[in-house]
Amino acid sequence: MFPPEYLAIIDPFSDEAKKLVAGSGPYEGLPPEIAELAANRVKWSHKEMVVKPDPASVRADVLSFYLMCQGLASVSFPGSREAQLVSRSTRDTVRYRMYDLFRKGQAETCMRATRRTIKLEELDKIGLDIPQEDLYKLRDLELGNDGLEIVDERILPQYQPKYAVRWIDLAPLLKRGQLQLTDLYLKKGWAVVTSRDLWDFFASVIAARTEDYLQWVYERMMETGAGPSPVLAGVGEKISSLLPKEPAARISAQQAGKLVPEAFPPCIRQALAGVGEGLRNYAVMVMLAPFLSYTRIAPSGKPATKIADFITDISVVKDEIAPLVFGAAANCNPPLFKDQPQEKAGVFYHMGFGMTAEPKLADSGRSKWYRTPNCAKIQVSAPSLCRPDEACRGVKNPVTYYFRRRREVSRNGGGPE
Repeated sequence: MFPPEYLAIIDPFSDEAKKLVAGSGPYEGLPPEIAELAANRVKWSHKEMVVKPDPASVRADVLSFYLMCQGLASVSFPGSREAQLVSRSTRDTVRYRMYDLFRKGQAETCMRATRRTIKLEELDKIGLDIPQEDLYKLRDLELGNDGLEIVDERILPQYQPKYAVRWIDLAPLLKRGQLQLTDLYLKKGWAVVTSRDLWDFFASVIAARTEDYLQWVYERMMETGAGPSPVLAGVGEKISSLLPKEPAARISAQQAGKLVPEAFPPCIRQALAGVGEGLRNYAVMVMLAPFLSYTRIAPSGKPATKIADFITDISVVKDEIAPLVFGAAANCNPPLFKDQPQEKAGVFYHMGFGMTAEPKLADSGRSKWYRTPNCAKIQVSAPSLCRPDEACRGVKNPVTYYFRRRREVSRNGGGPE
């Protein structure tokens, strides 16, 4: 018998899951097995994805999901390879669990979860009048996509076209490029789908929400400026260590984070163009020095406390980041360093090198590596710089804007992933 809270292992953002998290206390007080589960979720086999239908197992699974997300967000940035790994593994886990439940005669449990997210109707109730031969073709196409020639009577029903979904309700997946209209059988605005389709859609929606949650956690941590707890950092670093190694040609420490100006948010573009006297120090040192250093170096795999943990050549700072910051200072009216030459050292101070005009890697950590102020603080301190565009929606920090836009630019062939 599957308890009602079992829905939490299919939808970790459900009310059932949130109740389990709310009653569990801080992560530091959890058993070590939960942290182990959290770190290993990204490499689970199908066998490990199955959760026993008892309260303790459900609770452990839900807590490990949130610990995985928060641990990863504490050591990496939105859109990183680690974040993509967590998203993919979450999608695959949810999809397999739906299949496993269906196989065990729990189709209604699957549909209860799906209907909370995806509006759907049964084909025989909306009169679309789909030719029977088309229904057979859709069934056979899906069987072929899964490489199945012979299936038993328990599995076949999931491949039978039975439902219809308004294609517009699939907009989140279409927008992210996870689904194409040409993949769908459309009639009068409805997409004809199977149970298997629904689980794919649902699993992809949960993966998308996981990416959004990672971004939210990352922004919260950027806002507070507090370093992660040892538990969170340990989980995040373990996940990073499980990433497949990339070819050496792709992971040069000096090339991996090359800046993509097309992905800069409006406030950063305006700051680079130069500001008036009253905003010079804020725009150049408080905004640009942290923003350009974080986005260029893109700290990933460990807590971001000093630049030297992520680069091996100071030229990244001196020849790539600093010239952009100094250029913005020169564009100010009047130029910032003309009457405040000492602020050149202030630029490197905000990147964590202490008060010096000639930074060395050995200096990294002499001062705090300042984080980029969030959008709310910029709106208060420099309202004239805050002119949101469409991509600013749902973003609370210029850094997360950049990483989100960088992925979009990359998909369109305009820069590194």
